Amino acid sequence: AGAEAELKALTHAVLKRLKERQLEGLLHAVESRGGARTPCLLLPAKADSRLGQHWYPLPVLLCKVFRWPDLRHCSEVKRLCCCESYGKAHPELVCCNPHHLSRLCELESPPPPYSRYPMDFLKPTADCPDSVPSSTETGGTNCLAPGGLS
Repeated sequence: AGAEAELKALTHAVLKRLKERQLEGLLHAVESRGGARTPCLLLPAKADSRLGQHWYPLPVLLCKVFRWPDLRHCSEVKRLCCCESYGKAHPELVCCNPHHLSRLCELESPPPPYSRYPMDFLKPTADCPDSVPSSTETGGTNCLAPGGLS
């Protein structure tokens, strides 16, 4: 409950710094749940958004509050192409519209290690000696490129 109270206080402090037009844009984005085309919410990139031991970039903080409460890091989201400020020459400003970001999917479990499965079926056998590959497009004939290239 302490972390939730800190998050609420930090969010309140951030929202108090917004101008009325910015608040209206954020409200429209949140209420429409991304269904409406909403403007960028440009805020200072270096704004203080410390929560206990954690420091959250403002876009992550607003996404955590308004979209994904379990969001932990900026590597879990990606900016959408609808964000007009993406890639612009304003490194001191960052778009904090939570609906200009998309959450990246995490793998539920890592892929199995490839070495666990035997690879013997890939080796040539007696009835299929290592030879020139044949093509199914040329009716099974051997296909060598001119000049010995294959």
